[in-house]
Amino acid sequence: MPATLGHIGAQMLLTRIGLPQADSKWILAGCVIPDLPWILQRVVRAVGDVPAIELRLYVVAQSSLLMSLVLCACLALFSRRAVSVFNVLALGVLLHFALDALQAKWANGVLLFAPLHWEPLNFGLFWPEDWPTYALYGLSLGVAFWMVFRDAPNGEDLLRPRGGRARAVVVLLAVYLCAPLAMEKGAFAANVHSTKVLAEYDQRVEREIGIDRNRIVVENGAPYLRVWTGERLALTNTTLGAGALVSVKGVFETPSTLRVEDVHLHASGVRDIASYVSLLAIALWWGLCVARARRAF
Repeated sequence: MPATLGHIGAQMLLTRIGLPQADSKWILAGCVIPDLPWILQRVVRAVGDVPAIELRLYVVAQSSLLMSLVLCACLALFSRRAVSVFNVLALGVLLHFALDALQAKWANGVLLFAPLHWEPLNFGLFWPEDWPTYALYGLSLGVAFWMVFRDAPNGEDLLRPRGGRARAVVVLLAVYLCAPLAMEKGAFAANVHSTKVLAEYDQRVEREIGIDRNRIVVENGAPYLRVWTGERLALTNTTLGAGALVSVKGVFETPSTLRVEDVHLHASGVRDIASYVSLLAIALWWGLCVARARRAF
């Protein structure tokens, strides 16, 4: 899935083609909505000791298309033009998923039909290090320069929900936060993100697994994969060095040993930096919009 920077340019242009009057701040929000659960997951894991598999199942469910649209409806109620803003946000979410589905991620993808169908959609056309990703980054930087010099933060449509709107916000937010708990069982049964294989330690032998973007560590000269659960898997059939950021496909030889069948080496740090910078820029744009709205009120 492209970094946030990879979404801004393409989604800004495509949304303006489909909805010419769309406000930039809401287009930017549509770039981020599907990734919010993943951003919050990093925060939660940094500040608390939460079971990794349970948290991953919750985040997978919350980042699905259905839950993203629920959040779109909630956020649209903060605008005087709720229906048109929902359309902008919903289109943004769909475009976000379309871009995500193009990029290769093993044992991963976008969930368009959860909770009815948990098979991730992933066309795997290019890796984060391939030229299409950097082309998307370049397009986004061009759009960012255009926004700075030709656009302006606008908060005139923003409002504080009251009465029925406020109650609707609370209900939608409750659904967004609570419904994923009921969806976790289906995601686990479908082995989304290899959660079922990783959880069933004693049943791993000869089972296949895919791991996306995790680090290699070396102990006593032997390579280990530091999985997102916190577990370290001994690796065979590989010569990967310490610190490498890799995606791996393999088969368990023992519950704690993985025979590497295929591996992709990622460029370390580029994707994270692109995401952090673009998220900061989006937050700044929104901050200016809210500040202008407050002055207008």
